[in-house]
Amino acid sequence: MRNFNDVLNSVDEAINNAKKNGSIDEVINKTKEYAKKSAQAIEISRKRIELLDTKTKLAKAYEKYGKLQFNIYDGGEVSQDELEATCEEIIMLKSQSEFLEAEIEAFKEAVAAQVDAKVNPKKDEDVVVNDIDVEVVDSESE
Repeated sequence: MRNFNDVLNSVDEAINNAKKNGSIDEVINKTKEYAKKSAQAIEISRKRIELLDTKTKLAKAYEKYGKLQFNIYDGGEVSQDELEATCEEIIMLKSQSEFLEAEIEAFKEAVAAQVDAKVNPKKDEDVVVNDIDVEVVDSESE
């Protein structure tokens, strides 16, 4: 909720500044920028909810697998197909969870790169110095 409030406060600030300066183009540009930030925050939140849902399903699959294993241990009969299906479900959910985590991280990095590009628009590349022969003189020998 904090991000949404920040966006609203920033939009209010942009509107107030535009009223003072009389620049409606600035308001439009700022509004578009904050709308984009809101969309990004919503997308990350949606991915996080999907990840939590996947992890919940994974926990239930592990629980089901444990119950099946205990039933075998306790002398009960368990279908091999049911056991294999549960294993496949666990593998699929683990894969989906890892994919979503990577996707969220990549999205965060992309947003951070956009912010960095705006903060440091004229970022200088690494400076390369030409090789120069340097003579090292021992100060004690002089």
